[in-house]
Amino acid sequence: MGLGRLILRCLPTPTNRLCRRAMHFAERTLGDGTIHQIERIPGCLSREQGALLCYLADQSPETGCIVEIGSFMGRSTLWLAGSVKRSRRHKLYSIDPHEGHERPDIETGVDSYKAFLANIRDAGVADLVTVLRAKSQAVAGAWSEPIGLLWIDGSHAYEDVLADLEGFARHVVPGGFVTLHDTRGHRFPGVRRAMFEYFARHAEFTPIARLRNMSIHQRTGGGAIS
Repeated sequence: MGLGRLILRCLPTPTNRLCRRAMHFAERTLGDGTIHQIERIPGCLSREQGALLCYLADQSPETGCIVEIGSFMGRSTLWLAGSVKRSRRHKLYSIDPHEGHERPDIETGVDSYKAFLANIRDAGVADLVTVLRAKSQAVAGAWSEPIGLLWIDGSHAYEDVLADLEGFARHVVPGGFVTLHDTRGHRFPGVRRAMFEYFARHAEFTPIARLRNMSIHQRTGGGAIS
């Protein structure tokens, strides 16, 4: 890590304070063994980002479920499931057609669906995850359940990200969160474009944090994140 980034991480900004709370919560909730188990799973989510997902799942309104779009082999799923296992207050849905990864450096050639099922089973959370092996747009067409946390990391094409936001974000309850991955950088410009376009039209969502290439918005009308 460069000196400049290290200095920025030490500043008392709202995002840094949120990340420190999230890391403390995740370490206390999951423990070092589970975190190391998660980090052995192929994927792009950093430890800080995973901890933040774990914390947001805990902080999301009890009136909504947790929806993950894009699970691959279960790296982000286990961060979310760790929080659900602790509180037992939320249902967790994982949506992914398991047709491969968009990054050649991450794609392993292994059947991601079989690996995903094995990973959530080995972590002892299979009973907490409702697995929907389908394209997210197909699921959105019949979706009606309130959502407390929406995590979008599926197809990174502009049209697909926008469709995920339009199909699911409208179900996010007041105080709930919409979190997207890969919103910075030049690899997936469609994600950033879709995010800005959607939230420019939906003032009921407020940006509350950005952790490198992960962006978080909260629906107004609920309490501030603690």
